[in-house]
Amino acid sequence: MVDTGPATAVRVQPAFEDPDGVMALILTSGPYHPLARDARSGNEREAGGGRGGSVFVPPWFRRDFATFGEVHVDGAETMLYNDRFTDAALRVFGPKALIEPSTVYVNVMGPCDYPFIAHVDVPVFRGASRRNAPVWLLHLMHASRLFEDERVHLATAVSWFFGGPGGDFHYWPDGPDARSVVESPPFENVAVVADNELTYHGVSPVGADGVEPLTAALTLDAELAHDPVTAVWAIRDRGEIVADYDAGVVRTTVSWKAQVYVDEQERDLVRSGDDALQLATIVDRFQADLAARGLTVADPSDPLADERWMTVLAEAYRRSAPRVPPAAERGPGQSRGK
Repeated sequence: MVDTGPATAVRVQPAFEDPDGVMALILTSGPYHPLARDARSGNEREAGGGRGGSVFVPPWFRRDFATFGEVHVDGAETMLYNDRFTDAALRVFGPKALIEPSTVYVNVMGPCDYPFIAHVDVPVFRGASRRNAPVWLLHLMHASRLFEDERVHLATAVSWFFGGPGGDFHYWPDGPDARSVVESPPFENVAVVADNELTYHGVSPVGADGVEPLTAALTLDAELAHDPVTAVWAIRDRGEIVADYDAGVVRTTVSWKAQVYVDEQERDLVRSGDDALQLATIVDRFQADLAARGLTVADPSDPLADERWMTVLAEAYRRSAPRVPPAAERGPGQSRGK
């Protein structure tokens, strides 16, 4: 298991050698699709993040620029192979760790009157990742602490392009019961590197009085793209434009991830696929722990979709997230990043 280094989160400034080039690439790389697509169903949202109910599609959009080491957007190589982020990851996970960049995705957020609630990112395990498992299951595997020996540690760098108002980034490097740290706009080529599968983080509402939030209900088929002629971001849904925003009211986040290995032996084990978790092993381990807790549920007929089993797991391994306060409520419980 990877030993963390002397810091739990590292602030990086400057984050990018060419921030203008990064933003230009973001503007020309649409369309972006709803972030809500990450949750496959209402039940999965309930099990993985505690939000439940019907699928709500806020004006938050995402595109993957690189996944599993494969670059999908021409020019994103400079974002993926960023030595500043790698160096910061070594401060978090220890100077002997092996850092292998794997992922870059971009989130684009329109004005809204609600926060992006505090959360932890989707974990990866040997044999279980977004490639073959639903998000809710991965989150509950992590929350249970039953699969830590198979968890692939990830370093995450989060950076932003936004001048405000709103959109503060809150994170809890010392745990959800400790003080939070806040990065506030205007963001000037800064990033925070941490283990975001352990570090809760969230975003304050984007926008200010006088900026109308989107009132139309979006579907999962909505798209967001930047128009180079009008220089506005436009949301298109159901065949028509339902909202457009000037660039100054749109908050853009770049997230970078790297796999972290304690040594070459662990890296080779992950690459080989040997000792990878099988679905039957995951079910058996959960069932044994539930029984030890005095909870009994029949073996699921389909472990990836059995609603009863999902509900029992969600209740057994529920986590309490900290609250992202409005800017007006920021007080002695939060400190500002510097």
